[in-house]
Parts: sequence; C-alpha cells; structure tokens
Amino acid sequence: MPRAAVKYAVSVAILAALYYGAAKLGLRLAYLNGAVTALWPPVGVGIAALVLYGPWLWPGIVIGDLLVADYSTPLGTVLGQTAGNTLEVLVAALLLRRLVGDRPTLERVREVFALVACAAVGTAISATFGATSLRLGNVITPSEFGEVWRTWWLSDLSGALVVTPLFLTWATRGLSRFTRRDLLEGAALLTVLVLLAEVPSQRDVPYIVFPALIWAALRFGPRGAATAIVVVSSLTVWNTAHNAGPFVRASITDSLLSSQLFIAAAALTSLVLAAVSAERTRADEALRRSSERLRSIVQSMAEGLIVRDVRGRITTCNAAAEQIIGMPIERLRGQAPDAIFAHAVDAEGRPVSGGELLGDATLATGEPESGLVARLRRPDGAEVWVSVSSGPVLDAGGRPEGVVSTLSDVTRRHELGDEQTALRRIATLVAAEVPPASVFERVTEEVARLLRTPSASLVRYEDDRHVTLVGAWREPGSDINPVGTTLALDGDSVIARVLRTREAQRIDDYERAGGTVAEQLHTLGYRASVAAPVTVGGRLWGALIASTRNPQGLAEGSERRLCDFADLVAQALSNADAYDKLAASRARIVEAGDAERRRLERNLHDGAQQQLVSLAVQLRLAEARLERDPARAREELVGAREQLGHALDELRELARGIHPAILTDGGLAPALSALATRASVPVEITDVPGERLPEPVEAAAYYLIAEAVTNVAKHAQASHVSVSVRRDNGRVVVDVVDDGVGGADADAGSGLHGLADRVEALHGRLHIDSPRGGGTRIEAQIPVG
Repeated sequence: MPRAAVKYAVSVAILAALYYGAAKLGLRLAYLNGAVTALWPPVGVGIAALVLYGPWLWPGIVIGDLLVADYSTPLGTVLGQTAGNTLEVLVAALLLRRLVGDRPTLERVREVFALVACAAVGTAISATFGATSLRLGNVITPSEFGEVWRTWWLSDLSGALVVTPLFLTWATRGLSRFTRRDLLEGAALLTVLVLLAEVPSQRDVPYIVFPALIWAALRFGPRGAATAIVVVSSLTVWNTAHNAGPFVRASITDSLLSSQLFIAAAALTSLVLAAVSAERTRADEALRRSSERLRSIVQSMAEGLIVRDVRGRITTCNAAAEQIIGMPIERLRGQAPDAIFAHAVDAEGRPVSGGELLGDATLATGEPESGLVARLRRPDGAEVWVSVSSGPVLDAGGRPEGVVSTLSDVTRRHELGDEQTALRRIATLVAAEVPPASVFERVTEEVARLLRTPSASLVRYEDDRHVTLVGAWREPGSDINPVGTTLALDGDSVIARVLRTREAQRIDDYERAGGTVAEQLHTLGYRASVAAPVTVGGRLWGALIASTRNPQGLAEGSERRLCDFADLVAQALSNADAYDKLAASRARIVEAGDAERRRLERNLHDGAQQQLVSLAVQLRLAEARLERDPARAREELVGAREQLGHALDELRELARGIHPAILTDGGLAPALSALATRASVPVEITDVPGERLPEPVEAAAYYLIAEAVTNVAKHAQASHVSVSVRRDNGRVVVDVVDDGVGGADADAGSGLHGLADRVEALHGRLHIDSPRGGGTRIEAQIPVG
C-alpha cells in the first residue's frame, strides 16, 4: 500500500478515535442519565480537525459517529443522524476555511464572528437532520419536533464555540512566546477559575467567573480565553448534570437553556475580547515597528534633520544634523536656534539668526520655505556651508504644531566655486606668460584666501638640509622672511616631513615641532600648518605651505585642497606644457561641477527632502488613526497623495534645471527647444546642427545659452533673443544676440566668468560685445575634436 494511503488511513483512524472519545466525554456530561446533552464536544473536535488538516478526513467523522450511535433506535434514524452530523462538521469547516483560511488563530474579531456564523450554519444542518430522523423513526412526536431541534442545535453550537477555539488556537500557536512567568500566572488563573466556579457560597452567582475570563483574554490572548472557556463550561455542565449550581431549574428544558445561554455568552465574550486585545497588540507593534523604521530612515539620511516644537525649541535631530552642527542631541534638545547658530552668515556675508535659518517664518505662517544658504561656525572652530529647507509639522487637525528643517552640507560646492575663481585668476597669469615670481605670489595668496589662513609659502628644496622661499603671502605686518631667503631644514617641520614621505602633511602644535623655523613661527603666534608636495617632471621640487594662528588648527580637508593647488603650481612650473595642463585641470573642475549637479539631482530625487519628511510625519499620523478613525485616516491619505504629487512635480522641475534629461537623451536641438518654451523672454532659434555633437560640447553650448537667456531676462530689458549654433571649420560657433540695453561687463559678475571657464576648458574662446544701448552679443567658438 502506498505510503500516502497509509498516512491517510492513520489520520482518519485518529480522527475517528478523537471524535469517539469526545462523544463519550459529552455523554458523561449529559442530563437525565445521558438523555440530553447541553454541550456536544465532538462537533468542535471535528470542525477543528477538518479546518486544520483538510476536509478530506471526513470519513473519520462518519466512523466515530457510527461507533457512538444509539442503535436502540431504527437504523434509518441512526444513518440520518450520522449523515447530519457529518454534513454539520464538513460544511462548517469548508465555510470557515473559505472565510479565514486553514490556519485561523482567532486573533481577529472577524475570525471569531466567522467561526460563530459557520458553526451556526453547520449545527443547524445537524439539528434538522437529527430531529427529522427521530420523527421519521417515530422516536419523537410532532409536537416535540421544535423543542428537540432547538436543544440539538444549542447543544452542538455550544460544543463548537467551546471546543473548536481550543484546538485552533493551540494548534496554530502552541507554547510559543510563553515564559516561565506566564506559566505560573496561567496556573494561578486556572486555580482562580476553579475556585470561583466550585466554591459553594459562590455557585449562586455564576457570572462571578467573568473577571477571570477577562483576565485570561487580556493576558493570554485567544489561547488563554479558549482554555478558560473549556474549564468554566465543563464545570458548569458537570454541576448542572449533577443537580448542582445556579442553572438547575424546575424542568430539564429550562436547565438546558439557561446553561447553554451562559456557555454561549461566556465563549463569545471571551473570544471577542481576546481578539480585540490581539488586534490592539498587533496594531501597537506595527506602529512601533513603523516608528522605529521611520526613525532609522531619518537617522540614516544624508541630510541633517532638526525638529522644533510650537515654541521654537529644538526637540530632536538626526545624526547628520549632529555632524553638520558639531553638537550632540543632548546639547541641542530644548535649545532655541539663536543659541546654536550665533555666528551664521549668508552668501553675502550678512548675519543670519538661528530662528531665521531654522524656519521661524514657516512656524508663523505654516508655509514651507527653502533655498536658504548660510555659513556656520561649529564649536570646534570649523566653518561649514549649509543649505536649509523648512516645512510645517501638522497635528491631527491640520494645524502647525512645529517645524522640521533639513540641512545639507554644501561646503564642498562652495569650495569648488572658490577654487574655480582662484584657478581663473592664476590661469590668467600663466596664459599671459608673466614671470614665475608673480605666479608664485598669486598662488600663495590664493592658498591663504581659500584656507582662510594668515600665511602661505612656496619653498624649493635645495638639498635635504636647506630650502629657499620662492613665494610668500602673509597678512600685513607679519612678514618674517622675504622671498629668496634660504632656511635650514631642521626639526620635525611639515616641510621636512613632506621631503621624507612625498605626501601631504600637517602639524597642529609648533611648540613641539622643533627647529629654527618652527620656533620662530611659534614665537610669532602661529599654531599649525599643512604642506603639500610640488612635483615637477616626476621629481620633488618643493612644498606649498599654509599656516594659521587658530588654536583649533586648520579645517578638515585642508591637505586635500592644498594638494590641488600644489598640482597647479607644478603645472605652472612645467613651462611649455603649463597652459594645456592648466586647461585640463580647469576641465576637471568643470567636470566636478557637473558631477556635483548630478549628485544634487540624485539627492533631490531619492533623498528625503523637506516635503517628503513632512509627508512621512503625516503618513505616520494616518497610520496611528487607521484603526480608530478609518474615515479620517482615508482623508489624510488622500491629502498625502496630493502632497506627494506636488513634491514630485517640484523635484522634476528642479532636476530638469540641474541637468536636463532631454539634453542627454535627445541632444541639443530638443533641449534648446524646451529651454525656449520655458524662457520668460521670446527666444528664436535660428540654427542648430542636426547631428549630435560631443557630449562636453553639447553641455557647454546648452549651459552657455541657458545662462545667457537668464541674464537677458534679468538685466537686459530685451524683447527678443536670437540663438544660433552652427559648425564652422572644425569648431562649433554659438551666438546669443538680444536687443536689450547692453552694457554687460564680463568682469562684474561670476556668471559670465563661469561661461568663459566652461568654454576655455574645452580650448575655446568667448567674446562679448555689449555696447550701452546697443544690445548684447555673446559668441563662443568651441573646437570639436
């Protein structure tokens, strides 16, 4: 015999035995010496077995029922009763599996009511078959049919409500999550239940057991409630069967009805309460996990996040904000922003208050604000540039109850801008072939400006013991050694370290450095220095040095920035190749700027910007309200969806301004067409190449035209702009002509300088013709190749 068939036969036999045993136990609890039962346990055993292990085990119900049948009645009556009992269990199990699945835990209210409904339908079938079989066999009279049907139905229904939950809950959950303390508490609960049901002085108050049933439901969930119901129901039926307890009435019918109604009320109350408690526990756990997940997301954000309450006090922040500001949350919590950002200035150098920086306007009006950029001084003396956006935190009624601000560290972006400006100044000297001394003087001056130090020098190694000062810049009145001075290379100075390691070095305490130069610098108040090697033709030529009087030393990243300028100096020393190498360096800076724009695009698309953070808070409120007020939660979700749509539209618009995807995908022609459509001044595109140009050339032409059109709209008071892009003898010639007021000065602002950098980085030339009152013509010639 196949193994599957053996397994099936064993399963059917086990179910038959369980059904038979439960029936015998039910008969022991019968009234009138086995004539009537108030509780029929086999129904619960059969429903639970077919739900958990499959309806195909129904033959076990047939066998068990035939084994326990009363054969003193006609055979037709016995078979009719067996058919009804089998259909009762099978129909109830199939309905329950259809409604709640094959592993119901009764941890949801709908599962409890589904069990009650399925049991009521199934037991009604059995009662109908049973009473009809008894009447057809002349066992009962027609007048007794209704009473027999009701007694049969209530008896089977009680068995289903009491026994089925016991098997379902313990079979699906077992002993999981029970601690030793839970087991001791469970034993105490069972003791209390037995005492309350059995103490003679309390038998006349049957509902005194309900507090214990509530205890079981709240502390142990559906498993505890089901177990407590079995204990209480068994004791109740046992006592009534032995003419004891509060349910003994003058007639057997009244005794049956009162005890069955008590069992049904106790079972339904306990199971529903346990399901409600389980749902509440799951909701609390889901909310806790959601809160932890949201907290984890906020803590892992690359942007800083600071939340203030309605009084304007800081309540919390994430790790990125702590790093940007340089203070832990313990120092920030409860503080007013003005106490934290006491030395903030905007891009123009004007002081900015902490409240203005962290959204006082949003707190007052409820309207978001963004794009505020300021420089902060941290407690360690370092300075960082931050971009801040703020948005309101709304309560359940949609009223502002605080403000949340996101901070992005844009220090590197500002550094890149400063470096491009410095490169442009130095490149002018190199391209004009000025004497090296002037180049070195400008290099050291730019180093001091970029690193905000009072001193910068360029030294040349004469040998391993001496250096010569070939470039120097110091604050007025602090010059200690003129250019051309030869110094002894002694002590543990940064210059000596660079010579030994060929790598950038720093020193944060001149007092311990030793050597003549170190002593002199320490005496004059200098505290720290960084130095980077200058390598020409593969040989270490010298070192570029920056020094400061700041007790905190030089800012983090100073070595890297100094290395960039050390490379520049090496290029300036390379004679014939100087200009090409410098142009390549500037091209890398422009490329870095493009990469920075793409990084910003990615952050704006994927990062948790202000509106999305506010949206997350709103979703959290909706989630918390989902159980108790679904209608209001649905309204909040609709509002959140609209807010998300606005945020996505804004992000797309920002992303298009940073680096238009249409330029990458379609080329210059469609990108310029889209630009002309969005422009606030009429733009006519007279010529554009049909074929694709090299990507750097297309990007340079596009941004040149975009910047020029923007300048026209802002300053030229023009009524028309003409744009032309054409190929001419290996070059791309870009013309932007307007009929405005003219007078554009290439030396007056950074915008035209940036255009010149972008064009010259590709070895091109930019020419601007802008007589006053005669409009402006910008022509760029960019080599293609």
